[in-house]
Amino acid sequence: MVIPLYNKSRHIIETVNTVLAQQYPADEIIVVDDGSSDGGAELLEAQNIASLVVIRQKNAGVSAARNVGIAAARHNFVALLDADDLWSPLFLAEIARSISEKPGAGLYATSYQMMDGDDHYSDAVVRGLSSSSDIRLMNNYFSVAASGDLPFITSSVCMNRRALGGKFVFPEREPMGEDQDLWSQIALFSTIVYSPRVLVMYVRCADNRACVNAPPKEECPFSMRLYKYAQGPEIDAELRDDILKYCGSHLISIAKLNIYSGDLSRARAILQDARCWRKPFHKVWWSLIRWIYLVRSC
Repeated sequence: MVIPLYNKSRHIIETVNTVLAQQYPADEIIVVDDGSSDGGAELLEAQNIASLVVIRQKNAGVSAARNVGIAAARHNFVALLDADDLWSPLFLAEIARSISEKPGAGLYATSYQMMDGDDHYSDAVVRGLSSSSDIRLMNNYFSVAASGDLPFITSSVCMNRRALGGKFVFPEREPMGEDQDLWSQIALFSTIVYSPRVLVMYVRCADNRACVNAPPKEECPFSMRLYKYAQGPEIDAELRDDILKYCGSHLISIAKLNIYSGDLSRARAILQDARCWRKPFHKVWWSLIRWIYLVRSC
């Protein structure tokens, strides 16, 4: 499994301890220190963990760190975990069960829970799937991802490198959404197996969250690439509609971040994109919230 690390020394020991507590043990733990300056890698090395490998590199971004770690892994199945997130002790066991029941998929994933400040917990709201708790193929990733919270996050996936054939990597040096780019590519050209069990804690109150500290001011590259792909004449009409709705959902999320950061003119420009009407309730709702913020600022 692979953990990218950048200035999260406050969290990394707890995160790695959740890997060591797995009922189905990880064969190796690869931490890629992406030019940290807070001593997190040294803290880890002092733990003398036999299965731990620390790779150091100059700061190149989280995608580059993940790609380096995946390339260095000795095993075919590579799980990912961010340096401030946490696994339930049953996470890898569920991934192993998913692989056993549905072999050959490119990606295996579970649902997750979000933790915000002051011990506030909330499960991801995943819509567009049956209420069954069974492991299943996710054939409608874009529809599901556009209808609620993302069905999985980077910390709740395991990649099958052999099935993916080395063709899928995280795009580097992009402001946000590099993970969504990879999941989208896998959804289009490979297969995803999904367990709705909530086995990962996404710690949103952790330090250095780029999307909060510096929200994107425009549509992210992954969404632009998907939009271009959706214009192709060979694409199925239902898939095209799902992709456009997914892009609209992304645009609204960017507008939301800009509202919270105080850039109301940028939020307005983003919400004017016609794809936002693919999510009419959310488009109207966040337009209203922007207006309220605008009135309060006068």
